[in-house]
Amino acid sequence: MHILFILDYFTPHRWWSETVFENIISRLIKKWHKISVLTSHFDKKLKNIEKHNNLTIYRTWKNRIRFMISWLFLWIKLLRKNKDIKIIHTSTYWWAIPASILGLLFKKKVILTIHEIFWKLRIFYKWKFWWFFYRLFENLIFQFPYSIYHCVSIYTLNSLRISYKIPDNKLKMIHNWVDMDFWDINKIDESKIKDLKEKYWLKNSIVLLYYGHAWKSKWIDYLVKAIPEILKINPKIKLIFNLINSKRKNHIKQEIIKLQKRNPDKIILFEWFEMEELRNLIACCDMVIAPSISEWFGSVHTESVAMWKTLLTTNIASIPEVVRWKVKFVNPRSSNEIIKWVKNILEWKIESITTKAFSRDNTVTKIEKLYKNLSD
Repeated sequence: MHILFILDYFTPHRWWSETVFENIISRLIKKWHKISVLTSHFDKKLKNIEKHNNLTIYRTWKNRIRFMISWLFLWIKLLRKNKDIKIIHTSTYWWAIPASILGLLFKKKVILTIHEIFWKLRIFYKWKFWWFFYRLFENLIFQFPYSIYHCVSIYTLNSLRISYKIPDNKLKMIHNWVDMDFWDINKIDESKIKDLKEKYWLKNSIVLLYYGHAWKSKWIDYLVKAIPEILKINPKIKLIFNLINSKRKNHIKQEIIKLQKRNPDKIILFEWFEMEELRNLIACCDMVIAPSISEWFGSVHTESVAMWKTLLTTNIASIPEVVRWKVKFVNPRSSNEIIKWVKNILEWKIESITTKAFSRDNTVTKIEKLYKNLSD
């Protein structure tokens, strides 16, 4: 089967959603499917057209906004040239509408993967004008037709059902996966963990880790406000922040640096590690703190518990659905709650959640079944 993926970014650009699609595509190719990927030309060093066996990558325009606006003629040309394309697979946000229009023009089935929707949640972390614009744009996306809405959690599925009245026969829930092999703490070289602890003076410390974005949806602000009181709980506590290059990163970074100057031996700030280094860093910590307000699958949450780390998080969205083992849920948007439960977790007042596993092969098998059902 020939499948066209329309994605704003693709390898070698790697954030979490790109990794998801990269793994789906690599497994589909192994099953002898033919794959075309239409994506942005974010790096001039990359070729406009790149071919690898059953994979062809088409790159156009330098960023996602121009990629979305300037799509029409090139994309129509691509569909005319590749008449054997059976399925168009895309995801929220920017590229959903063009994919739907192409599906209508060429009578192709379109699968829309919903990584996240916000609806009224936008009001929590956008200025009035911007949250109205984003809500309007999100609403516009769901006015266009799609053959299947692939939701990455039950929470996402129910959000679509309630907010946009999507009929149940078009909704399909397939969880994302966690690479249990990669996030297996037993496969990490102990010497690397020892080296990290010695390098950053973590030996005999209680290490609390935050890693990921600094977006308002992650509510890192409330963790930062809680830092002075957290450090009073136990003299052995050290806080590590490992931030992705994202919106508000510089703002949060400056707030952390102010506190770091007062507590130079207690707070460590990193500018994002590569995946293997990040895994080693998680292995060094005693607890991961991830106080989100909106999560549609929760990569930080699922990765950290896959490594058997204690997780302090919020009882909202998809998080209770996907986490396991030692987890403490706190109320969102509360620094006092974070402070209170850090203390309680250190005293081992914590609940244990049934083990859950999300297999990559199982996810891809279910997605492939979607393709076959649509093409029959």
